[in-house]
Amino acid sequence: MLVKEISEKLREIWRGLADTRQIINIKEKTGFRDIVTDVDIAIEKVLRDFLILLLPGTGYFGEETGKTSGEDFWIVDPVDGTTNFSRKNPHFATQVALYSRKEIILGVVYDPSRDEMFTAIKSKGAFLNGNKIHVSDVSELEKSSVHTGLQYSSNTAFERVTLRIKQAIAKCRALRIAGSACLDLCYVACGRSDIFWEESLQPWDVSAGKLIVEEAGGYVGSCLDEPFSLFAPNILASNGNGKLLSSFKKNILNI
Repeated sequence: MLVKEISEKLREIWRGLADTRQIINIKEKTGFRDIVTDVDIAIEKVLRDFLILLLPGTGYFGEETGKTSGEDFWIVDPVDGTTNFSRKNPHFATQVALYSRKEIILGVVYDPSRDEMFTAIKSKGAFLNGNKIHVSDVSELEKSSVHTGLQYSSNTAFERVTLRIKQAIAKCRALRIAGSACLDLCYVACGRSDIFWEESLQPWDVSAGKLIVEEAGGYVGSCLDEPFSLFAPNILASNGNGKLLSSFKKNILNI
């Protein structure tokens, strides 16, 4: 029921924005790469009010408004791929996740441009517009399609990130940098790609997508030599094939 109500609300929000033809105003947050639009802020306000009423007693952790108190809380990114959105590039999405008892138990990612709703509930599977999805069965590195991102990691680990990209270009069938981490994760989940990795992300970038990948049969860990942390994510998601994962770690990530 929660997934259905969240999905309907996300469609309602984005259809309303399309009807109003809202002008996009852009502001820089912490630097020239980190921007926010008035649409990000407007969507987050609506979602915050809606989600707290939908499940009374839960807290809230949003990209634009920060975190309230509470052990159980919603994690929200109103527009993941804001730079794309601000330039009318249609590759962006809204992500909503529910964190409870120290794990993600519900995830929803909505791509309004394609009207694609990715959903998952812990131990119940992953779905795209109501149809069950599963990761790919690719097992060879040279046949793999790989996604990555570098908007923030290039500030902190430029040499490592660019070396890994160079190695992926040389050894994988395809490398894509599309600009929305939550959609990159969903694409691993439904078999459109086989691996996604990126450093220096935030919990609102990966929370829903992590669960969706896992419920689709995939693997999520860290792309560094460390345990994965939801609240300081350096993420590596794959289709879970042991041969592919081992080869990617050895030949691309050097771990």
